[in-house]
Amino acid sequence: MSLRNFDYFLKIAEYMNITKAAEKLYISQPSLSKYLKSLEHEVGAPLFYRSVPLRLTEVGELYHQMAKNILAEENVFRQAVENSCGQARERLTI
Repeated sequence: MSLRNFDYFLKIAEYMNITKAAEKLYISQPSLSKYLKSLEHEVGAPLFYRSVPLRLTEVGELYHQMAKNILAEENVFRQAVENSCGQARERLTI
C-alpha cells in the first residue's frame, strides 16, 4: 500500500463525496471509485456507508485515524531527514 492511497482515502473522507474528492485530486471519478472499491476489498470491510453524503463506517473511522497518523509520521520523518541533510551540508568543507 502506498502513501498515495492514504491521501486518496483522506480526500474522500474530507469531502464525503467521491466526485468532489476526485476533482480535488485531479483524477477521474470512476478511477477514484475503483480505487475505493479495491481498498475496501484489501481491508476486507466497507469503509463508507453509501448514503448521500457518504458516512464512515466503524472500520472507516479506524482507517481514517490510522491514515492521518501514518501521514503525520511520514511528515515528521521527512522533516527529520531534511534537517539532518541540512546539518550535514553545513559541516562539509572543501
